[in-house]
Amino acid sequence: MPLVWAWVVTPAGQQFTGLLFNANDGNTYLAKMEEGRQGAWVFHLAHTSEQGGNGAVIFVFYLLLGKIAGLLHLPNILIFHFARVLAGWLLLEVSYRFITLLFTDIVRQKLAFRLVCVASGFGWLLVAFGVNAPDFWVAEGYTFLSIFANPHFPLATALLILALTETLLGLEQQQWLHYLKAAIATLVLGFVHPFLLITLAGVLAVYWLWLSIANRRPDWWGMLGLIMVGLTGTPGPFLTWWGTENDPLLKAWMSQNQTITLDPLTSLSGYGLLVPLSIIEIWWIARRLPALAGKNSLLNRRWQLVVIWLLVTVGLLALPLNFSRRFLEGIHLPLCCLAAAGYYFLVIERFRFDFKGRLLVGISALSSVVMVVISIALVYLPQDNLNDPVRVPYLSAGEIGAIEWLQQHSKPEEVVLTGPLLGNVLPGRLLIHVFYGHSMETINSEQKLAIMQQFFALETPDATRQQIIQTWQLNYLLYTWREQNLGKLKPATKGWQLVYSAEGVQLYRF
Repeated sequence: MPLVWAWVVTPAGQQFTGLLFNANDGNTYLAKMEEGRQGAWVFHLAHTSEQGGNGAVIFVFYLLLGKIAGLLHLPNILIFHFARVLAGWLLLEVSYRFITLLFTDIVRQKLAFRLVCVASGFGWLLVAFGVNAPDFWVAEGYTFLSIFANPHFPLATALLILALTETLLGLEQQQWLHYLKAAIATLVLGFVHPFLLITLAGVLAVYWLWLSIANRRPDWWGMLGLIMVGLTGTPGPFLTWWGTENDPLLKAWMSQNQTITLDPLTSLSGYGLLVPLSIIEIWWIARRLPALAGKNSLLNRRWQLVVIWLLVTVGLLALPLNFSRRFLEGIHLPLCCLAAAGYYFLVIERFRFDFKGRLLVGISALSSVVMVVISIALVYLPQDNLNDPVRVPYLSAGEIGAIEWLQQHSKPEEVVLTGPLLGNVLPGRLLIHVFYGHSMETINSEQKLAIMQQFFALETPDATRQQIIQTWQLNYLLYTWREQNLGKLKPATKGWQLVYSAEGVQLYRF
């Protein structure tokens, strides 16, 4: 809804970028699509001035989306959102299927599913105290935000859930068809988001071990099924490792691509009531469920898998890895299932209150509702931000004209110097490099940002600017009021060739 509304109210003569949430990363995905659209099967960094790497077979999903956009002669952003909606539908579909394995009562199934759709944490409350709670920006940790952000988060989570579900059914029914389905999901997952294979392997390994202890004998046929599922997922991670190890630019990018786990209190606040209710349900599963349903019952086994899934994920989040926060992806479903069951045990069975889950869903959904309100508000707020594309959802006619000029006259190997905002936007709309465009996909981004600010500073000597142009092999300067506010540079006095000018937007060739 926010995206449709922002498109409908686009000011005359302007163009909606198509992004209202996490636009910094969203533009990098569009850049990958543009590379695929232009024929590439390997990924190269576009948001940096350095060139010459071999590339790698990674981000295949976005390269394929770009090829689809090219074949259909449709804008990248349209295919991006179509894939996002389709992946979101798949995530909700496989989530509900998993929920039905745990709950036989339709009312409880609906409560768990509603939590999966909208539940978040206390971000709506903590924002008043200046706390940047994760349920406002860590999209991969929440179903609602992941569907709102991009296509690959919901697709990867859906593939993880599908792999776990089919493997669980394979272990229960000893049918290899289920293992085959899980293997296919794992193979695709390895190319979409290989980090989740670590979660999958950890959960399945611990669950198989628990089954072996509970049954007092190892399930060797089940182990063969797990090995098959695991091995089919290896091509994606191997190609990622091989490509990044043999491309110095991608290796440098990986070294600065830091997504470290947030501190425990901040992380807990991001899930609000889901946490205490899940803890209560874990206690109930450990102490009460085996006696009520039977230690070897399917219901007990399935709930043990949910608990193991949550605990393994928490353990992975605690690891001292530079990408540990990525393990949040997939944690939402087990938390919501446990919280729904914990709610019925605590509120209805113990205290005899029956709100039918409406109060829990309502409170848990507040941050998601606030995100929708904020997204719509961005359309009406002053678009005076110099750096953040999220706060600038529209491009002016002059900016659109400059992009179209570059599309017709520039070469893929050329480099554009502009401010952080347009530097982030450009590679998603044409095949070209920018000097600075993203905090992680720009090599040595902090150094580049300082150099860019030095270039635009009025007091910088012309000789220093010329040295920057030659050292970094810059070809164009895209200059708008934002670049002027970065340092008051007057490019018209520097002797550079003006190749485009309209509505306060100038494009110079060095």
